[in-house]
Amino acid sequence: MEKAPVFVKVDEYKSILELLETIKQRLDQARQLLAKVNELKQQEDQQIETWARDIEDVKERIASVDKSLLEPQA
Repeated sequence: MEKAPVFVKVDEYKSILELLETIKQRLDQARQLLAKVNELKQQEDQQIETWARDIEDVKERIASVDKSLLEPQA
């Protein structure tokens, strides 16, 4: 099968090039936004882990105080 030449008007060709450039820019913006969202998610995950550790620490301290209060004094 032979490849036939494709003729495109110069105006349409320029429009297509502009459209492709716009698409490239939007894709780059989307990539940057996705990277920022990923960064924020990682920060959020770290904060949640910190809160979970803090809660466990408080839980252990309360258990220790509870145990001390419930033990008979000798």
